[in-house]
Amino acid sequence: MIFRSTFWLNSIAATLALTLLGACGFAGDEDQVRVTVVEDGDARINPVGTRLNFASSTMRAAIAKGLVGLDEEGRVVPALAARWIVTDDGLSYIFRLFDGKWDDGREITAERVARLLRERLAELRNSRLRDDVTAVDEVVSMTGRVIEIKLKAPHPNFLQLLAQPEMGLFRAGHGAGPMRLLDEKNGIKLGQFDQPSQDEQEAGAEDERWVSLRAEPAATAIARYRAGGTQIVLNGKYHHLPLVEAADISSGDLRLDPVAGLFGLRFIRAKGFWAVPANREILAMAINRPALLTSFPGVSAWQSRLKIIPEALDVEGINTYPDWASMTMEARIVFARNHVSRWKASEGPVAPLTIALPDAAGARILIKRIQSDLRRVGLEARMVGSNEAADVELMDEIAPYDSAPWFLKQFTCARTTVCLNDADAKIAEADAATNLQIKASLYAEVEDMLVDHYNFIPIAVPIRWSIARPGRRAFAVNPRGWHPLNPLVGIPIS
Repeated sequence: MIFRSTFWLNSIAATLALTLLGACGFAGDEDQVRVTVVEDGDARINPVGTRLNFASSTMRAAIAKGLVGLDEEGRVVPALAARWIVTDDGLSYIFRLFDGKWDDGREITAERVARLLRERLAELRNSRLRDDVTAVDEVVSMTGRVIEIKLKAPHPNFLQLLAQPEMGLFRAGHGAGPMRLLDEKNGIKLGQFDQPSQDEQEAGAEDERWVSLRAEPAATAIARYRAGGTQIVLNGKYHHLPLVEAADISSGDLRLDPVAGLFGLRFIRAKGFWAVPANREILAMAINRPALLTSFPGVSAWQSRLKIIPEALDVEGINTYPDWASMTMEARIVFARNHVSRWKASEGPVAPLTIALPDAAGARILIKRIQSDLRRVGLEARMVGSNEAADVELMDEIAPYDSAPWFLKQFTCARTTVCLNDADAKIAEADAATNLQIKASLYAEVEDMLVDHYNFIPIAVPIRWSIARPGRRAFAVNPRGWHPLNPLVGIPIS
């Protein structure tokens, strides 16, 4: 059954039509690209700080390189560092820097980069990367061009961590490219980092490549695309999908990134019926994931999920499914209904489960589907705003790197009050272990504990979509869900 509301679809269409009237067309070419990032909340673009929205991260990656970066296919590539080696024990990463300058003309040196890295790592202890930056023991400059990063324990995904946009470095407000800020009077405009000399400009060699960057709500971004005012829209999520359908965006223009991450219900409060893990398990059993996902327009390959860590990241021993995973949907409903009936007979009525969701069309599809599923087993659910008190919140996060521990650490007591101290202690033990097999074994124990605790109910793989014409230069879907600006106009990162 697909849940739709004629009222809100008509409202969306009207909003899009009004926005289209105010949008300005732009033909452009491959050397001049306009990019719009979808932001639900604060749309300000500020590349400084530790809690960056997607638009700010995109700008920071464009003007402030780190040691390494990500290309348009999500691969780690050289940036400030020309090359690197990793010691056999995985505890030391040694980088040789390119010759280069900051955008004020000062030389880039290993001593300065090492100092900036130490400062940045300290700042990022209060960021989404906080669980991993603590793995760094020391950053030292070895010569004028060489830096060594020493780790407390092996971190197999350390290069992917260093490639995150937050790891881009500023020196006194100056970055090192690959682009530079040209103008911010009418939005952000970024161009070639190494501008031609005065003589070259007079000879007609002025670089005409630039990217404009703006952030705005999904409806406005989609309308701007339809009107030709932007060529690329980034950072679309599941709850924006009805807007894409209402705007009649071509299926060839809608791009879905094959990202890994967490999309499901995380308990942030547990009382009464929901304080018991076996009762939270009933929620996991009751949700008909394939039916829920097919209720959303515009996507046909959205993958459901029963386990915390994706199958693609499984290592030996880390592969725990819930006990009921092999049961049919019908058998799960019967089991869950009987369980709820017995509880009510002995303990009394069950209060509706409150679920915090964004005020968006896609969120209303989600809540209606979950409400329907829960009613079949004798339970109720109610949607509340994202900032209201709730039992559970929808978790919709991309994994920044291919790391099984990242998934487990999203459910520690530092992140939610519905947690297990024993699991936290086991994670700390695994983090400190220097033997990779011992690490994997300890993380596998944590996964077992969390699966049985049911403080998170997996539903699906996260959705991240973009809009771009087929054949757009240097634009590719990728597992990181990351789309750097510089390749779009042919500017290399190094």
